[in-house]
Amino acid sequence: MKETRIIINCTENAEVKITAEQNFNPLFSETFLSVDKPLALHLIDKETISGEDACKSASTAILSNLLGIVLKANKDSSHIFTQKELDLKSEFIDLPRIEQFEEIAGVKFDHSKFHNRREFRAYFKKWLMEHNM
Repeated sequence: MKETRIIINCTENAEVKITAEQNFNPLFSETFLSVDKPLALHLIDKETISGEDACKSASTAILSNLLGIVLKANKDSSHIFTQKELDLKSEFIDLPRIEQFEEIAGVKFDHSKFHNRREFRAYFKKWLMEHNM
C-alpha cells in the first residue's frame, strides 16, 4: 500500500516549503517566499477542532491560509527527486538495525545483494516470499 504525505514547513521569516513523499521517499519539493506570515497555531482551540463541519475545521482554516500565502508568494526553488538522487542521498545507515534484526530473528541476509534502502526493500520482499512468510 502506498502512503502519501504532504509536508508543509513554515518558518518565521515567511518561507513555506512543501514536500511530497510517497512511501517516505521525497518526490518533489517547492519553497515559496512571502511577506505574509502563516496563521498562528496558538489561535486554534478545542472548540475549533471539535466541530463536525469540515468547512469550519482547523485544518481547513490552516490550509486555506497557507494556500493564500503561496498564491501571493514568490517561488524560491523547486526540485523533483530522481531515483539516482534518492539512492545517493540516503546513506545506508540502517545496516546496524538490519544486523540487530538478523541476530534477534536468527536469520542471515546476503549483504552483497543490497547497498541502499530501495535495494534492501526489494531484497527483503523477495526473501520473505522465498521463505513463505
